[in-house]
Amino acid sequence: MIGGGDIESMDMEALRERAGLTRGEVATQLGISETSVRNWETGRTEPTMTPQKFLEILDILKCTPEELAMASDKSITQRHKRKPGRPRKLTNNNNGLNRIETTESVTGH
Repeated sequence: MIGGGDIESMDMEALRERAGLTRGEVATQLGISETSVRNWETGRTEPTMTPQKFLEILDILKCTPEELAMASDKSITQRHKRKPGRPRKLTNNNNGLNRIETTESVTGH
């Protein structure tokens, strides 16, 4: 391991924090949006990049390819364990039956 620490417990955010960087700093150095970095960390999207960007992120995060892959997988796995979207609520539809309504928009936000 380049930076030390227990990689088994590290997700993308922990990998970035181990390098002592903010999301904005990573985004700036890679020439991408801070939202992209946040989406990687929350497991919303997986990092996709050119081979050159891949080498750059390894250097920026001071990690090995294996560490990056494991951290990305952990972030994705953590997202799938969370309940997606907003909470549901029960409403009475006036015939004595309850129906479930979601408060999510069509896009899931």
